Amino acid sequence: MARHIAKYAAKGTYNLHRNEIFWRDVQPFLLAKGYRLRARYEPGWTPPWIGTDIDPDYFEESRGSMLPNVIDARRLSDDALVAIKWIPDAEHTRDEIEVMRFLTSPDMLLDPDNHCVPLLTTFTNPDMPNGVFTVTPWLADLHGVPLEYVNDVVDMMLQMFSGLAFLHRHNVAHRDCTGWNILQDVSSMFFGRRSHPMNPAFSEDMQQLLPYRMRAESHVRYFFIDFGISTRFTGPGPHLVTGEIGRDPSAPELSDEIPYDPFKLDVYLLANYFLNSFLGKYTNLEFLRPLLLDMTHPNPLARPTAAQALQRLQAVAREPYGISFRWCLIKRNYTYPERVVFGVACLARECVAHARAWLFRSDVLSFGRRLPP
Repeated sequence: MARHIAKYAAKGTYNLHRNEIFWRDVQPFLLAKGYRLRARYEPGWTPPWIGTDIDPDYFEESRGSMLPNVIDARRLSDDALVAIKWIPDAEHTRDEIEVMRFLTSPDMLLDPDNHCVPLLTTFTNPDMPNGVFTVTPWLADLHGVPLEYVNDVVDMMLQMFSGLAFLHRHNVAHRDCTGWNILQDVSSMFFGRRSHPMNPAFSEDMQQLLPYRMRAESHVRYFFIDFGISTRFTGPGPHLVTGEIGRDPSAPELSDEIPYDPFKLDVYLLANYFLNSFLGKYTNLEFLRPLLLDMTHPNPLARPTAAQALQRLQAVAREPYGISFRWCLIKRNYTYPERVVFGVACLARECVAHARAWLFRSDVLSFGRRLPP
């Protein structure tokens, strides 16, 4: 085993990735500012598994960050887990911080419809005058802690549609509200246990798979991040933009030359995200398809506004009957035996949900049918 590990180490398998070297180099500066990076990024770090017969995957330090320009850190003042982002000076990032400051001002954060990641602080490095660091709460992606049930998806959609309507009420177009720009705060699912930032289903030391409770019994919130190409408008309009930058290039109106409505683009992007990430993978979400198809209409003028889409979703969320609304997500490639196994598990979960609702007057049975408080 030791020779096997040494061979892969010699190939650089466990070395710092290119984007991680930047964070190793600024680690002393960040520590002086009050933010501690993981041991992997300390100057002079060497992998602790070298010379042992222990698989590197058992070490927390083997978990690198693949995110460009973003790193996890602990804030020394309160040990909170935060995300530090380096924003270089560039044409497409010139308004990012000002948009974030506007959206996460104290008054804005009082609005429960606000699903923008809060901006905690910003600072610069005198040795790096061509950019700025931002600090926000650390959030999890949807791969490490995936959604499991139909009402999980509807709850997420209600929150994201509400968040998009909030942005548009305040004349802000995100323009990239899809994919990895939608994250989640899953801390309430793990009974107060600290999880690893790169593998949130595991303990911080990567030694234990954490027990968790269902989203219906937690307070998971979803957030928009990355306002690098977002636009805040003032005045009566019309509000139009140009540009093809973004994670989803499929919107038909995208153009570097012909102006288009960025608010209708947002509607398309968010709906297309749910179509591809959920309806394309699972069979029992088809009741959502008519709304999402209207939101991705090739003609932007035919699409509903974010507020109209939210209103329609709230009505659609009341339609599925009881147990089907709380059923597990059924993958399109499940075999018949797999469907039977998951079906039995869903029936057991349903019995528990009814018992909890009766004994503790829990609202678990209505989870996903309305916006959370």
